[in-house]
Amino acid sequence: MINAKTEPRFPLNAGFSLYKGLGKNIYILFAIRVINRFGDFVQLLLVLILTGKFGMDSKATGLFITFVLICTSIGQLAGGEIADRFPRKRVLAFCQGMVSVCYLACSFAIGSSHSNLVPTLILVCSPFRGATSPVSNTMVADFTSEADRGRAFSLLYLGTNIGVALGPMAAAFLYARSLPLLFGGSAFLIALSTLMLVLQIPLVKVEAFQSEKQEVKTHFLKELLKKPAIVWYLVFFVLYCFAYEQNSFALPLQFSSLFGVNTGAARFGYLMTVNALTVLALTPVITRLTDHRHQLKNMRLAMWFYVVGFGMYAVCSDYMLLLFATFIWTIGEILVATNGNVFLNAYAPVRYRARFNAVSITAGGLGHALGPSLGALLLGKGNYSLLWGVMSGICLFLVFCYFQMDRRFGAQKKG
Repeated sequence: MINAKTEPRFPLNAGFSLYKGLGKNIYILFAIRVINRFGDFVQLLLVLILTGKFGMDSKATGLFITFVLICTSIGQLAGGEIADRFPRKRVLAFCQGMVSVCYLACSFAIGSSHSNLVPTLILVCSPFRGATSPVSNTMVADFTSEADRGRAFSLLYLGTNIGVALGPMAAAFLYARSLPLLFGGSAFLIALSTLMLVLQIPLVKVEAFQSEKQEVKTHFLKELLKKPAIVWYLVFFVLYCFAYEQNSFALPLQFSSLFGVNTGAARFGYLMTVNALTVLALTPVITRLTDHRHQLKNMRLAMWFYVVGFGMYAVCSDYMLLLFATFIWTIGEILVATNGNVFLNAYAPVRYRARFNAVSITAGGLGHALGPSLGALLLGKGNYSLLWGVMSGICLFLVFCYFQMDRRFGAQKKG
């Protein structure tokens, strides 16, 4: 097992005490994650900004968003490559600084004769914004021991959701009152988190994380293919993200069909609140309960929760049952989020750790990108019951896949 511990204490007493002893660097990264996700105003409302403030039609907006996603993916891969060669702190600080500068420039450009530069600036900063994710995840792995890594990623996941829970309210407030202030607010908060990074996180050269036996360099793709555990993990992660994306694509459409446009939108909002509150309340509890188990066992358990939750979406139309289904699959989401990164970083060679994180995030992005188009194809061939039946079936297939992975790789030497 990755983390052999004594049996967990009573989980309801977990709370934030679960995260004691992780070290200052992890707590600073947690604070940075909360600030960055809270201040992600521009990305939260990007579609509304483009259509409502810059007059783009739906076709142009869709094309622009596609370019943003492509640039973000390029940034993720490039960021992983660079962070394996240069100190991660400098890479992350530079990327965050570039995003802050671009947003600040947008703030000044809006309302001036140069306002047409705003979409270009958003596009320019997208690769830098994309690079922050793999670098940040890699730093979490760098600053933790194997035994503490599960709790550390759990804390960062909690930080993401705290920021996401609070950010939309502030973003909507600023959007309605002042677009320059919205961009300026994002720029300020990202600059603040960058300052925390520069002042509080020590500069550690990449070589400090590498052992002598890892001195021999090979090409990254060759190294990836030498790690079948990670290759299969990435393949299955694409499938998982494809199924998960239906919560954003098909579920709001289903609610509009069941309850009408206005009522459906409101009820979908409440459903997402259930998701957010479940994450905030249960992440420490679930981490406490499962941290002693191997990650692949936890991933397999997570898929069972998705099988049940998505299966309920396929057969239920009662609103309360749909809320309960959301609660069920959110437990699976917590398990995936708190175990997937731990597994990846345990098996990734330290020399290539940032690149492995980058490829994982890009693989997830591929799954999310395929979700709407293939989901629409399923809806065109059938109905919501068919779609959710297929998603539940995919998750059941992943139960089997993670079981086989655990049998083959669960006791394998990592790194």
